Formats: sequence, C-alpha cells, structure tokens
Amino acid sequence: MRLLLIRHGETASNVVQALDTAAPGAPLNEVGVAQAEKLAEQLAMEELDAVYSSPLIRAKMTATPLATTRGLLLAEYAGLREISAGELEMRTDMDAQLAYRDVFFRWLQGDLLAKIPGGEDGRTALERFSAVIERASADGTESLAVVSHGAMLMTWLASRKSNFDLSLLRHAPLQNTGVAVLESGPVDRWTVHSWQGQPLSSGSGGANRRAARG
Repeated sequence: MRLLLIRHGETASNVVQALDTAAPGAPLNEVGVAQAEKLAEQLAMEELDAVYSSPLIRAKMTATPLATTRGLLLAEYAGLREISAGELEMRTDMDAQLAYRDVFFRWLQGDLLAKIPGGEDGRTALERFSAVIERASADGTESLAVVSHGAMLMTWLASRKSNFDLSLLRHAPLQNTGVAVLESGPVDRWTVHSWQGQPLSSGSGGANRRAARG
C-alpha cells in the first residue's frame, strides 16, 4: 500500500504553540485554508483510492479539498486524532511543551506505559492509529492519504520498522501540510520514499539530514 501521511494546515493554536489536542480543536486560520487548497493542487497527480481524516476540525478542513477534487468521500476515524495532552491541554509554556515531547521519546525507547496525567499511554495511541491503517490495507486500499496531527504522525512513523531516521525530526520536523510518502513492505516494514518533498534513501535518512543542515 502507498501511504501519504499529511499534517493538517495552520491554526491559531499552532501560531502560539498551544497544546491543542482535544475535540473539536481550532479551525484552520487564513494561512491554513490556503495551505489546504495548495496541498490539493500539489497532489493533483497523485492517484488516491481514499482520503482519511482525524475527526478534529483542522484535519477535516485540510482533507476536504483533497477528497473533493477527486470525488471521494472523506472518511473520519477517531484513531487518527492527536495524542492527548491531558492536563497540559492548551498550555503554551516551554515546560509543558518539553513534558509533552518527553513522553513520546519514552515510548520510542520502549516505555509504552508513559503518559501525561490525564492523557493516554503509548500502547493506546500507537495501536489506535495502526488499527486504521491496517483496516485500510485489509480492505484492499492501494493508495491512501491520511490527514492527522504532528505529534501523532511523527511518533507513529518513528515507531515503525522503516528506513526513517528519527534524528531527521530535529532538522526537519513535519510542518503544516507537510507530506511523508511511504510504501508498505513485508513483515510490517515501511519504506519512506520522501519527507516533505525531499527524497529519502532506502538505507537511511543521512542524506536528508545533510541537506537539512544546508
């Protein structure tokens, strides 16, 4: 299966770096609306069987032009929502940002029970997202676009067996309407062909890290 992982467009919460993870969430701002329209144009030549979206309003607003231009019905799945910030919801301070990110790194180091008070653990978050992708594959979907959220997408991708190098996120984190293009392989292995328009080698992300520094 060919899988396009897409982060939603910009919102007012993104601008102030608020941990906005609860439903319905902030809508796209003017920049985000323009980004969503441009995304549909940029991916016009991409053959898609389906477009899935998180139920949060910013993801649906981003995915709608992509689905509409192809005459596809937009499918919403709760499993694609953002990772819950729990008690840190809507905080904008650096301490909250670091605490939120620290949980994801603990998951990637094997501590899937780590969570923010009032939030969710790694097993729950990663399994709900994976279940949506696995269902699409089981249904015979060959090309799927998924519009979700930065933390969810980056953490899920980093947790998969793939050629993706986690250190790439320090140099080129997933931007609003950024796209990662993946292909599924044997034994749950994924090959990342491109990261936000930049080709990624089949062996590692090293070439991309060098380019990102420039």
